[in-house]
Amino acid sequence: MSSEELDILTQKGIDAAEKGYFHSAQVFLSQVAEQRNSPELQTYLAYCLAKGQGRMHSAAKICRESIKREPGNSLHYLILGRVLLMAGEKGKAITAFRQGLKTSPNQKIITELKKLGLRKPAVLKNLKRNHPLNRVLGRVFSTIGFR
Repeated sequence: MSSEELDILTQKGIDAAEKGYFHSAQVFLSQVAEQRNSPELQTYLAYCLAKGQGRMHSAAKICRESIKREPGNSLHYLILGRVLLMAGEKGKAITAFRQGLKTSPNQKIITELKKLGLRKPAVLKNLKRNHPLNRVLGRVFSTIGFR
């Protein structure tokens, strides 16, 4: 295949993955992976692996390897964060998203973070967030409209 055809297949695979057609995306990207082996391609294949087959651990490992190969690309952090969210590791996902934003601005990461929502700061900053006094005061202040 020519380089142009590989680029078209790569774009079709990425578009299919973003739209949720993971089996189709995996087929397109696998065809390209036979000819090329780029970190971006491997990351999207890992995303398809996680979404399509539920293999979160393997997908996260592939994403981390892609980050080592290309640390300045925020796309890897985006996909890693998505995979970690699917695995139920919200804290690690948020960390991955934030690291991605530090490397380069990415609107998709910002969208993912907005979906997760932001927590309001603790009422009493000297106490831990889950301290009973912070929890009660937070509810009271929210009820009366101070938060």
